[in-house]
Amino acid sequence: MVNYFFYTIISLGSAYVVYYLVLKKQKTFQFNRFFLLGTLLLSFIAPIMEIDILDTMPSITQISFQSSEEVIVPHEIMQGITVAEIEKPDYSLSNLLWFVYIIISMCFVFRFLKNVFEIFKLTRQSNGCIGHLKLVDTNDTKNVSSFFNYLFINSESLKEKRYSDPMIQHELVHCNEWHTLDIILIELVLCLFWFNPFVWLYRKVMVQNHEFIADNNTVRTGINVENYSQLIINSSHMEHRVPLTSGFNFIQIKNRIIMLHQSQSSVLKRTLKITVALLLFSGIFMFSSFKNLSEPLIVVVDAAHGGKDPGNLNEKDIVLSISNELAKLSDKNIKIITLRTEDTFLTLKDRVDFVNAQNADLILSLHCNSSNNTEASGVEAFYYEKNEYHKQSMSFSEILVKNQLQTFSNRGKVKKAGFYILKNVNCPAVVLELGFLTNENDRSILTNHDYQKTISKAIHKSLIDIRKTR
Repeated sequence: MVNYFFYTIISLGSAYVVYYLVLKKQKTFQFNRFFLLGTLLLSFIAPIMEIDILDTMPSITQISFQSSEEVIVPHEIMQGITVAEIEKPDYSLSNLLWFVYIIISMCFVFRFLKNVFEIFKLTRQSNGCIGHLKLVDTNDTKNVSSFFNYLFINSESLKEKRYSDPMIQHELVHCNEWHTLDIILIELVLCLFWFNPFVWLYRKVMVQNHEFIADNNTVRTGINVENYSQLIINSSHMEHRVPLTSGFNFIQIKNRIIMLHQSQSSVLKRTLKITVALLLFSGIFMFSSFKNLSEPLIVVVDAAHGGKDPGNLNEKDIVLSISNELAKLSDKNIKIITLRTEDTFLTLKDRVDFVNAQNADLILSLHCNSSNNTEASGVEAFYYEKNEYHKQSMSFSEILVKNQLQTFSNRGKVKKAGFYILKNVNCPAVVLELGFLTNENDRSILTNHDYQKTISKAIHKSLIDIRKTR
């Protein structure tokens, strides 16, 4: 999610820079409007979309092979020397930040709903119409604004035709162009992405562009540009309009006056500017939506035991089920290769030979623990400390244990050991003990299929975290 927020800030910021440098001073108001709306929506959708390119590596979830009975390495008792204990924190910075985010977002939602409710109350006071505009009398002196086809105006100002006619024509443009929908959209986006500075800038330029459209269409009806410009200048002293409405009163008076008197560019120049803007944003969109092209993390998952070797109680069936669930999560970023998908027996040598043929980034051997002490519980991970991969293996062990603490006990252990599979593979290796079958609570988790899915998802999350460390 953090990556998503980062990409939205980058893509929306880039789109805003394109608008500011290429389109802001162009009198292509309608195109500018839809460019702003389109880039706003695409900047938040693009990071969710994933466009595949250069995807030549097939997905591998299982590879079958003939098992060998020639060399049988006996099952090893899972013991080792504890090098680290990992505890689940009572709180974390990320949880605190999410809490702050939700609280602030709720405040913005409350503000939005409050403004909608205030407008709804005002619309109940509608009395009279001008064309298809429904009049709502307000106490604001000479302040005019609109919400869909509701016109908020002081009834006394209607008596001064020289003043009221241009303003009403201006608001008719807002109504006919459905500018209220744009405002509601940007306000809703602000409720969720208030932390993104470019959303605030977008709101500013979107409202400004609405005014450009309304000014341009108003003077086209035959109203004198100089008189209309003076009216805009006088409106700078008006009171603030009703929230969420499109209003004649807008603070950037200077920009509106300049735009009114600016001559329109040639068709060629406008076309070139529009083309440049579209090409630049297309590049931004592709950057935001393309998948990460770095190499995938290739992980061999070994569901321990199998066949004539049951392990602890029904261990072989539990780890096989978790392994198969994990294989379903294999994708182009995390390639899962499973050693077995059925209840078959493989020697430790078979397993090591297979792993060494895969050019894997990690071998993860899944087990279930047991102890004479029925109170013993939690997750343990083992790594070998006397090879070139020991630092990576220890780091990966810590990540794998940490992400299981939401399911099992609040404490996990990382241990060093000299198990056959850890010593003889040519990549980082972790033996992961997923709880104690001799503990009633752990056993109820391990034998529950829904929890097995949860465990596999936590492992997959760990693999994503491990991939980020490469």
